[in-house]
Amino acid sequence: MFLDVSQLIQNDGAVKQIDLSIELDNLAFNGQDIVFETPFKLKGVVKNVAGVLYLDTDADVSFETQCARCLDRIKEHMSFKISEAFSKTDTDNEDITVLKSGNIDLEDITEKAFVGSLPINYLCSEDCKGLCSECGCNLNRETCSCNNENVDPRLAVLKNFLKD
Repeated sequence: MFLDVSQLIQNDGAVKQIDLSIELDNLAFNGQDIVFETPFKLKGVVKNVAGVLYLDTDADVSFETQCARCLDRIKEHMSFKISEAFSKTDTDNEDITVLKSGNIDLEDITEKAFVGSLPINYLCSEDCKGLCSECGCNLNRETCSCNNENVDPRLAVLKNFLKD
């Protein structure tokens, strides 16, 4: 979705309110699939200050992903801010994006801000036990009978570290 800012960029001091929804394709991040359950809700403003457009919005989305330990599906909701600056002319400021047309690509900006706001991984709970390394059963739901005494021989000396 493109936001037309061609009139806004020509009028210093102009302001445009934003209140819209954007649907993005599902994505994978850090080995976890992210399935969007709702469109992104964007609410904010674009302001022209001395020829530079400042986009400041709040964004909300609900999505489904999986726990990094046990791989169960979990539902999440995220709110985050999007703040970007645009100019029609080239500047030395790295934080200002040069507009090649009179449009701002809101999908690209929203996706980048979303991914930048994600934690490294999600857990279904802080005390998630994960999967058994031997049989793969979910240790949150069942107890396996695997022998977990097998220790990597390189780390075997650490087994007795806290016994004294």
